[in-house]
Amino acid sequence: MHRPRYLSTASLAVLALVVGTTGCGDDDDADLATSFDESSPALLTSTHTEQLAAASDQYAAYVRAEVATLQTKTSQFADYVKDGNDHAAREIYADARMHWERIEPVAESFSDLDPRLDLREADLAEGETWTGWHRLEKDLWPPAGDGTYTPLTQAERTELADQLVADTDDLAGRVQSLEYEPAQLGNGAKELLDEVATGKVTGEEEIWSHTDLWDFQANVDGARTAFEVLEPLLVERDPELATELHSRFDELQTLLDRHRDAEGFVAYDELTPEQVKTLADAVNALGEPLSQLTSAVA
Repeated sequence: MHRPRYLSTASLAVLALVVGTTGCGDDDDADLATSFDESSPALLTSTHTEQLAAASDQYAAYVRAEVATLQTKTSQFADYVKDGNDHAAREIYADARMHWERIEPVAESFSDLDPRLDLREADLAEGETWTGWHRLEKDLWPPAGDGTYTPLTQAERTELADQLVADTDDLAGRVQSLEYEPAQLGNGAKELLDEVATGKVTGEEEIWSHTDLWDFQANVDGARTAFEVLEPLLVERDPELATELHSRFDELQTLLDRHRDAEGFVAYDELTPEQVKTLADAVNALGEPLSQLTSAVA
């Protein structure tokens, strides 16, 4: 993204997703989540109570499962980094990060963890220590040609890898008891599409590895999951919108699938400007009806 996510208005807005903070271990996050909870719209009444509860439970289970897999793959990635196995680390990098990107609005709600795990170099403030995925990404895909980059020492790599694992484990602990207001899940879905439109489509997210299409796919996966857990309710209230969203998601997925290869996806810098524009247009075409999801179910 173009600015530190943990300072952005969009990132703060997505905290509306999170209404339960027991076990988060961070008073600031608890205070923010409480304030959003107090101002959030009222849930639907008796006839929809079970559907809303089911949507909340399904999404909470999805987040926990994604973070559990993120833990496993982050640990593997860290081991490769510490062992000096750069090839294996590069192979697992994009696949591991997909599990972060799928639940990014939830992960971003922790304003202390998000920058430690996912801050890009372009968003680094003066005097700020750069850690996390993108710091190791740059060392695994070092810039070539200008001779100005100094590779990390093995001790520095080990320290960064260990912190990445520790921070991911911290994230996993915090999400275990989170609860989500079903009427707000649509906002999270739209936030994920905005992530694509402002970061992934531009190629700025994975500037060294060019694995942006993996992130792109993961954001779409997460948005589609948020939609699908609300779909039973949406079909009752606005079946035309439900049908349109299915169609738009399918169209975008078809375009993404054109850029797959045996390893997952082609490098983002291999796409032509016309191909990037086609993807951006499909994201925008999905984003407009997706922005109606929250009001439709609320």
